[in-house]
Amino acid sequence: MSDPRRIHDDDLHAYIDGALSEDRALLIRQALAEDAALAQRVALFEADKAMFNSVYGPLADRPLPAEWTRRVRGQTRPRMNLRLAGAIAATLLVVAGGPLAWQYAAVLRSADVVDVALDAREGTAPKAELIAADASPKVERYDTALREATASNVRVPDLSRMGYRLAGLHLYDKAAEILYRGPQNQLYTLYVRRSDGTARFDQFARRGLRVCIWQDDQITTVMAGDVSAAAMQRLATLSYTGLTS
Repeated sequence: MSDPRRIHDDDLHAYIDGALSEDRALLIRQALAEDAALAQRVALFEADKAMFNSVYGPLADRPLPAEWTRRVRGQTRPRMNLRLAGAIAATLLVVAGGPLAWQYAAVLRSADVVDVALDAREGTAPKAELIAADASPKVERYDTALREATASNVRVPDLSRMGYRLAGLHLYDKAAEILYRGPQNQLYTLYVRRSDGTARFDQFARRGLRVCIWQDDQITTVMAGDVSAAAMQRLATLSYTGLTS
């Protein structure tokens, strides 16, 4: 039998949400007062919740893309492609479910765009133009170049809240790569181009990196970095919402 005094992460999340019984909540309050490490973990969970509320709150008011709605209603074809259905479900889970959405077991295979993005990151793709960032860049300065390269209404995300600074842009034919440097000077990249209109979401390991592909009916974004899955969760969320907000 499990020890009723043992505190799991599920208990902590329920405590933060105010979903525990008074007796259980009292036990956790006492534990937090006595255990600094446990209190710090709760503080991190609360910070994550606040961040996801801030970035996903505006998305709740956005309508679903018309193409998704048509396919769901069967106006385009009688049966929805299972691959598309999985992608739509993943994206909706991310919007509605916060951190738990990233436990979605993606069944989609990575498409060629991922290899193209990683080739660009490794410098094996021909670059049309490099726009280097100065010592104290204001990301707004680079929005015009990004929009022209991708033919999309996007902007360069500000990732400074996670300690990432803009390092530059690589401009390609109908695509762009945004480069950032992290707290330990680690490279994090966003490869952005127009979408083919379908929705996709996946996160996986490739070429020794953590990769996330996030695609809606307008843009395809491939994020890549030498980071943990949890760090990619936060970076990808800030990146995608920063691009499209």
